[in-house]
Amino acid sequence: MARFATIAARTTKDVVQAKALQRLRGDDEAVVADALRPTAVRMVEVLGEMKGVATKFGQFLTMADQDTFPEEAKKILNRLLHQTPQRMDPEKARAVFIQELGEPPETVFARWEPEPFASASMGQVHAATMHDGREVVVKLQFPGVGDAIEHDIRNAGVMFKGMSLAGGILDTREYFEEVAETLRRELDYREEIVQLKAYQEALRPWPTLVVPGVVESLSTARVLVLDRLHGPTLLEFAEDPDSPADARFRVASQVVAAIWGPFLRQGLIHADPHPGNYIVLPDGRLGVLDFGATKQLSHKFTAAYWQVVTASMRLEKVDYIGIFDRIDFTFPADLDATRAWMDALVLIVERPLRNDFYDWGACQLAVDCRKHMTKSALLAVQVRGPVESLMFYRAAVGAAGDFRMLRAAGNFREVLREVLETARANMDERLVAAFEGHDADLRLDAGDVST
Repeated sequence: MARFATIAARTTKDVVQAKALQRLRGDDEAVVADALRPTAVRMVEVLGEMKGVATKFGQFLTMADQDTFPEEAKKILNRLLHQTPQRMDPEKARAVFIQELGEPPETVFARWEPEPFASASMGQVHAATMHDGREVVVKLQFPGVGDAIEHDIRNAGVMFKGMSLAGGILDTREYFEEVAETLRRELDYREEIVQLKAYQEALRPWPTLVVPGVVESLSTARVLVLDRLHGPTLLEFAEDPDSPADARFRVASQVVAAIWGPFLRQGLIHADPHPGNYIVLPDGRLGVLDFGATKQLSHKFTAAYWQVVTASMRLEKVDYIGIFDRIDFTFPADLDATRAWMDALVLIVERPLRNDFYDWGACQLAVDCRKHMTKSALLAVQVRGPVESLMFYRAAVGAAGDFRMLRAAGNFREVLREVLETARANMDERLVAAFEGHDADLRLDAGDVST
């Protein structure tokens, strides 16, 4: 605790000093951010001591105010995100199960694997077979992880409170609170069941996507029992040199539907498209897992992105600032420069839609986006989305990473068209209502008469 208190105090001191120099010398906020880069590195190093929470929080951390975190900090974060997770020994895992359900797993199940076959930041997963022959997976939460995460959230909150004194581009308190709330929600597996069912319903128009069934009678706040889906994870599939190009494209197309289908249909986003959260099934379908980080975004936010995406499909420029202003983005004072910067950024992001063939394996989209951001760093960090956009962009960046990992190549324009058409035909009535009064053009091409 003393270490965290010391870091929090030093962080606050650094911020206060940087702001004082800004007032004396007239420095802009980009100069302040650069001066605070050592502080950012120190913060990330401390987060490394927080184990599970750092793994989760690090995924969000690099999304907000990218230029505040230099390469040294990002490297530390990457090490954290790939660190070997902890595991419970068989006796401890058995004790957790008994504490939650009152009986040992050997009695509840016809077969119980005492060694986990997977683990993550908050728990581990065991294989089991029920007495009726149903194969399941049993997710057990690590003892004390809830208290540990609350402790880490409090400590991290002190550091971010110190950083927030700088104001402007360095004030990420609202983003931090969004991350903290997501972490707390992931601790209750009963809440994940609610989210799983909602996502299962949202994916109903896409039959090649599978959400595992739940054994609710054996699930509690700390134990989650699901149908077992057999097959390689997306990561394993992508790393297999024998995975053919057409299968890679098919799986990438399914990921497009898995992420953007529920969002475009009703504003529901799966914000954790980690390659371990997809299972490539033998029959060609794709299993979708882990719903602790799903979130229902506002209908006005979703409606705004319908306008942006359909304009991209038509290859038309729209008033992005006007659209984003309606969903509470904030912009620099120079709107003309911001508009030009956003138009150029959209041209980069639209590349997969501007051609009938796009190769994510040779993709430079992320590199060119980063260069574009760096070239106009001061302007870029002043374009700030609403809090809910954090989950949206986490999903977008994660999905793009999956496509690159798959080295998928094909007609992604047609893939997105099919997802849009299906989502539009099955759109939630509340989302339809969100378009009223905005004269929204939702055509997918110039000759499309649908709205």
